[in-house]
Amino acid sequence: MTMVRRAALSGLSWRAAASALCVLLLAACPEGYPTEDAPRIEPSRMTQAQLLAALNELGAEPHLGKRWRYALHANCELEVSVRNGDTARQRVVLEGATVDARSADGVTEILLLPKDGGVAREVAVLATRKWSDTVRAKSLLTQLELRCGSPAAPTA
Repeated sequence: MTMVRRAALSGLSWRAAASALCVLLLAACPEGYPTEDAPRIEPSRMTQAQLLAALNELGAEPHLGKRWRYALHANCELEVSVRNGDTARQRVVLEGATVDARSADGVTEILLLPKDGGVAREVAVLATRKWSDTVRAKSLLTQLELRCGSPAAPTA
């Protein structure tokens, strides 16, 4: 009978040790959210510099397959460069431009149509398969165009 008791006690001690180890491992998990889930600033509250930085961050996403870069020049002229082997650059004046989107074969192109150029002068500023990228890019570009007269974020 002593052998049965020893076996039962050793089984209990093994379970207690395993439970203690699980508690230690769970206690070691960090609290809070991962950095990539950090809340974003609403584009309507961003400055022109923040909007441009957010647009460049979006253009650097690896799932896009190309590297999209953006720079803002005098007279609110946006330069868009795309790298996929060689670099293609285009410029478009943001003031009065219309943000549009065109989809084909599961890819959505976000376009800027200049106020005085029409479809012939449209500039593709992003191409993506993700709906969330399309919505974010359109919002950032709309707010960037609104900031042409005032680079600071609106107060109130």
